[in-house]
Amino acid sequence: MSPSSPLPLSVLDLVPVPLGMDAAGGVREALRLAQEAEALGYARYWVAEHHNMGALASSVPLAILAAASQVTSSIRLGSGGVMLPNHAPLSVAEGYRLLGALAPGRVDLGLGRAPGTDGRTARALRGQGMLMDEPFEHQLADLIAYGTGDFPAGHPFAGTVAAPAGEELFPPLWILSSSGHGARVAAQVGAGLAFAWHINPDTALARHAADVYRAAFEPSAAFPAPRVIVAASVVTASTAAEAEEQSLPLGLMFLRLTRGERAPFPTVEEAKAYPYTPQERAVADGMRRRAVIGDPDTVAGKLLALAQATAADELILSVNVPDPARRRQALALIMDAVRRAEGREVVAAD
Repeated sequence: MSPSSPLPLSVLDLVPVPLGMDAAGGVREALRLAQEAEALGYARYWVAEHHNMGALASSVPLAILAAASQVTSSIRLGSGGVMLPNHAPLSVAEGYRLLGALAPGRVDLGLGRAPGTDGRTARALRGQGMLMDEPFEHQLADLIAYGTGDFPAGHPFAGTVAAPAGEELFPPLWILSSSGHGARVAAQVGAGLAFAWHINPDTALARHAADVYRAAFEPSAAFPAPRVIVAASVVTASTAAEAEEQSLPLGLMFLRLTRGERAPFPTVEEAKAYPYTPQERAVADGMRRRAVIGDPDTVAGKLLALAQATAADELILSVNVPDPARRRQALALIMDAVRRAEGREVVAAD
């Protein structure tokens, strides 16, 4: 992002299922969120991959994205991301080429090397026949080969190309990183870099990863130049006090996650009434401190400062509050506040 250009904003959805709503309702609200994001001018709508969590319905991002492709027309749709060790690379390549047929020219494929769940569930996902210790880089190379048809010499599956046919259907790749490891991988394959600051809010590390990535970047057809997205968790409302209250369920959800509980996403009332021990309170509050919380102007200032500090080309925002209407409202409040703070309109990414 150059100093004179507006900051693109995008949406990362975990598809929360709050107490009192079933998974079908959570998915319907995810589609409404995608439509609202498009109407507000957000650049991308990405869905994260999480498993064995009662609070979230984002176990298969591709399913949500396929449905979103039919109710949107311009916003980019992508995974944020596919946890590649959980999947056969050919299956991923085929799924996202097919999504490319449903939403031509507006699909992203974000890839991560974490399991997105606990160890037992990860083993169940991968099954008995899949290699548990195959390096991420090897899986990524196979995915690219299946997606593009460009195999290295001697590859045992050369000639096996992901269906449906059409090289243009294979989407741009983004490598997710929360530790900096993915920066060099993304640079080597000419992919975009998405740093998970919402998981690891280490601003200096995010900037270091971006600098390493840009210095080593090898241009590709999808990315002639390097591009960095930084992800942030955000809770905002009309007032700071209201935003603090709306963030309480995020802390309780994370606390339950650390204990392996499969409960719905808690409501504000449930979070306020929960009898925290001092240790539990520390865990819940620690999670909330990873998020950007406050009134819209405060949040906008912090987001713009984060983008500058990390040299981000774009921010992707995860808004996790239990009330779907408040989630949509938060997107509008953030976009409006950032526009005001910049003194110009925020536009979609290329």
